[in-house]
Amino acid sequence: MEITEYRKEILEEIKLAVEANISDVYIEFIRYMSSVLQDIEEIEDFTECYFEVNGKSNKKIMIDGYHFDTVDKSCLIFISDFSNTDELNTITNTQIDKLYDRMKAFVEHSLNGYIQEKCEESNLGYAFAIDLKERINEISKFRFYILTDQVISNRIKRIEKEDINGKPVELNVWDMTRLLAVAQSNMEKENIEIDFVEMFGDGINCIKVSNCGGEEYEPYLAVISGDILAKLYIDYGSRLLEGNVRSFLSVKGKVNKAIRNTILNAPNMFFAYNNGIAATATSIEYVENNGIGKITKINDLQIINGGQTTASIANAVLNKESNVKDVYVPMKLSVVNREKALEMIPIISRCANSQNKVDEADFFSNHPYHIRMEEYSRKIFAPAVNGNQYQTVWFYERARGQHIQEQMKLTQGEKKKYLLKNPKNQVIKKVDLAKFINTYNGYPYIVSKGAQYNMRYFAEIIDKEWEKSDEQFNDVYYRNVISLAILFKETEKIVSEQEWYKAIKSYRANIVTYTISILAYIVKKQYENKRINLKLIWNKQCLYNELVEQLEITTREVYEFITRDDRLTLNVTEWCKKETCWERAIKEKWTITEHFKKSLIDLQEEKSELEEGKKERKIINQLNLEMEVVNLGADYWKNVLAWANERKLLNPIEQDFLKVAANFDKTFRTPSNKQAKRIFEIREKLYEEGLKKD
Repeated sequence: MEITEYRKEILEEIKLAVEANISDVYIEFIRYMSSVLQDIEEIEDFTECYFEVNGKSNKKIMIDGYHFDTVDKSCLIFISDFSNTDELNTITNTQIDKLYDRMKAFVEHSLNGYIQEKCEESNLGYAFAIDLKERINEISKFRFYILTDQVISNRIKRIEKEDINGKPVELNVWDMTRLLAVAQSNMEKENIEIDFVEMFGDGINCIKVSNCGGEEYEPYLAVISGDILAKLYIDYGSRLLEGNVRSFLSVKGKVNKAIRNTILNAPNMFFAYNNGIAATATSIEYVENNGIGKITKINDLQIINGGQTTASIANAVLNKESNVKDVYVPMKLSVVNREKALEMIPIISRCANSQNKVDEADFFSNHPYHIRMEEYSRKIFAPAVNGNQYQTVWFYERARGQHIQEQMKLTQGEKKKYLLKNPKNQVIKKVDLAKFINTYNGYPYIVSKGAQYNMRYFAEIIDKEWEKSDEQFNDVYYRNVISLAILFKETEKIVSEQEWYKAIKSYRANIVTYTISILAYIVKKQYENKRINLKLIWNKQCLYNELVEQLEITTREVYEFITRDDRLTLNVTEWCKKETCWERAIKEKWTITEHFKKSLIDLQEEKSELEEGKKERKIINQLNLEMEVVNLGADYWKNVLAWANERKLLNPIEQDFLKVAANFDKTFRTPSNKQAKRIFEIREKLYEEGLKKD
């Protein structure tokens, strides 16, 4: 896909969002761009903050959003450069400098107290300015982002600027070319390319491990100096960390005292005392001179174990406690084929961290929950509405960018047909799904903490529920999820249409998640035998009048509640992230209309449908299990049986079960469901004994 065509696709999505959210193109552009950056894990979260004033000497101050990274302690500030034209233009270095100066001015005027003195307390920028000044000592660096629908005049992605208040500064420009490159990539995040020779003058010493890894990966053992590791972390921050490690560090947060003590008092003993780091890459450049191996370049470096070691070394440098030149860190590096990277890296990470109790519920694209939601989304058609003679599906993106990628090779006619079936306004991302469900289940304070945090929390819940029984995740469950998607999207629209909101244009995300959570909680607690009519929402593909009326009332009351003077945190966005805020909310007295009460359906009706869905799912699972035995083929099972018998790993009963699978081509009898289940349990046991997975 050409850059002009790709940009046109994005602009069309933004226009659809404007109509859906009763918004304007500038706001929807920044929302779209920040959403993409969260999807590819460039940023952890984004808080809208549209702020523009004149500062001292009439200096222009402007930002569009911000975030405090909980892992690497960096402060992210965003500004958009949206041209709102059909033509693709070039953004010049002069324009980049001008936009950067406006963001820089915000920081300077926050630190000198100008914004706090001159601006209204109700302004989002005011609360951020106070937080910025209070947190300045704990901020490790500033990361500024320019988000533009143009193309940069050269391919510089990151620009170094002078320190602000003694803090390192990094300027990132995300243009259309950079966005397209990520969209066309099979990776979930932007490639990190490190040239050790260019950055440090030499490669890092390593040994290539022979006779290990096979076709799956290439193993290397290396030693990386503390100053190099610190520089990489300071430059790339949490983007260098695999998601599982980032999740762990965001919870722990504190520098390990034992590691710090070794760095400061016995740096030469670090190699002996520390377990080192485990990392992955998709490719490297490796050279040997006089029998000494060196890695000179590395692509897609991800630290999958040892994040706390890395962060502690970097903190020692940032706090000027040590230059860590005498610290040497052992590194185990697995170079994983790019094609298999998304599948293998999470598994390597989970195994590498098994002793450290890092969150086990990694929620990657190949989790069976995602796969099932994707399957349902392709085959369950929504009811036709608005007089249309065709039905549509709600397209679930199990992996980032699927909806666009599937259009890239289509002709114009094929694309038109594709979009009729899979409309752009009915695309649901993984992070969206987590947001809808966690909101309905009463976790608005978790949802308010951002897409990635919320996703990890959702993962833990679903992972446990899936282990209990995957039959609950059936077609009825799927249709209810889509109803929640409609509820969430329509509530956003309702908020945007209200006159009181047009006056403030702030906190919409918090208002929406708290509103839906509150109504679901009230129904569950006060009307125990009733539920919101999700089935009616699915059938209508929109909200019914009684619910709309209630939402109009509750959204206003929620806004007044979260902005009330008795909140414990000045910054409203931060206040909504606290569980205390939710605890207060459920004790509050909320207005509930009689029409809304009467619109609730009997809980038994919902339960009956869910139970029927479970039964159907159970039958499907049984058939799938039996068919999988057959699809693998009798020869496959003969080989499994022979492998196990050769190593004497089976008892007589287990042998009999595998013989059923190995001989079905002769007996013409396929295994029953119980037999199939037992056969796969035996295979799992053999995997643990060393049976190779095909």
